[in-house]
Amino acid sequence: MEPATTSPAARKQRGIVLLIALIALVAISLGGIALMRMVDAGVMISGNLAFKQTAAQAGDAGTEAAIEWLTASSDELASDVAAAGYYATWRTGCDLLGTRSGDPEDDVVWTAGDSPLVRCGMVAAAVASDRLPEGYSATYVINRMCDNEGPPNDPAVFCSTYQSTSSGSGSTKGGASYGQKPLTGTAQQYYRITTRVVGPRNTESIVQAVVAF
Repeated sequence: MEPATTSPAARKQRGIVLLIALIALVAISLGGIALMRMVDAGVMISGNLAFKQTAAQAGDAGTEAAIEWLTASSDELASDVAAAGYYATWRTGCDLLGTRSGDPEDDVVWTAGDSPLVRCGMVAAAVASDRLPEGYSATYVINRMCDNEGPPNDPAVFCSTYQSTSSGSGSTKGGASYGQKPLTGTAQQYYRITTRVVGPRNTESIVQAVVAF
């Protein structure tokens, strides 16, 4: 009995099927690699966004620490208290964000304990680690919004102030009028709190708040 033979046409068809299968495998492999890269990129973006949001939230710890210091040190606010990161003027020569110019001499020294730079002269105070998420550090500076050191009622000192008002005893709500006691007010100074937070993956966030005391 003669052995079975494969016709040339059948062998040709088998070769075409093999080629198509190889092309399909390459396409599936490329699709799988692209999908993996997309997933990795998505995870990385989500992780970085989470770190950034946590850093911004950690900035509130700096604001709270600064407010606590202002409240406890109300008799020291006429002059700089560099050890506490407090400065009695608005320091227009300082670049709080570090983006205004390429000269580092007008930047704030955010690492507490380092020497102040020439044209800025501000060194930040550190926020206690127990107030921050694990892996994050924060420092802050406080600026009284005045042009000179000294008491705010000194004629040589100009300050941005907030006038809080309250009605006198026996007056009606809505303001003073004939026969009523006039509104009384207390001038409060504005203080700008700038907090810099550093976290994992070189995450950095700067948060500012303005309060009146």
